Amino acid sequence: MVRGDTLGAMRTRIPLAALTASALAVLVGAPAHAELYAIDDPADAQASLSDIRGLQVNHGSANVLVKVRFAELVRSSAAGVSVYLDTDRDAKGPEYVLSSGLGDGTDYVLTEADGWQGSDQRIDCDYSARPKWGKDVFRAVLSRDCLDDAAAVRVSVKMVDQADGSHPVMDWAPRRYRWTMPIASGLGV
Repeated sequence: MVRGDTLGAMRTRIPLAALTASALAVLVGAPAHAELYAIDDPADAQASLSDIRGLQVNHGSANVLVKVRFAELVRSSAAGVSVYLDTDRDAKGPEYVLSSGLGDGTDYVLTEADGWQGSDQRIDCDYSARPKWGKDVFRAVLSRDCLDDAAAVRVSVKMVDQADGSHPVMDWAPRRYRWTMPIASGLGV
């Protein structure tokens, strides 16, 4: 008789404990804003080793980190990458563009955007960018000061490879002249 009462009491306490743990997990869960965005990109520029295969953006409290994953990055690459940043959804097109080569010895620059092109208006702020050939990733870190401490950013990435000179191979992520969802500033980076 005692045994049955003990089991009955245990049965009622276990669901109550599980419910409490579930409620706590919901309350302590992820922040209510999107600070991280990541997508995979299909193999749609197979004529280039620099086919974009993924895009990840982390909009932290101090920096915006952009990682572009490629099929294969090589030091001898003739390809380049442009990272477009939109900080004002009411204005058409990007406000900034970070341009860089993907080969060894290339440089990078952050400028104001002129439509979907760079301009001569360099942005004087703290940022860095570099390809990681062994990991097939291009990584850019921009201080939020570079983007006027925008509450949210949208990103679009374009790769152009003119390896054979006859015709450029172009690849976009997420798609040509399209943006990621707005990524609000969060805790990381």
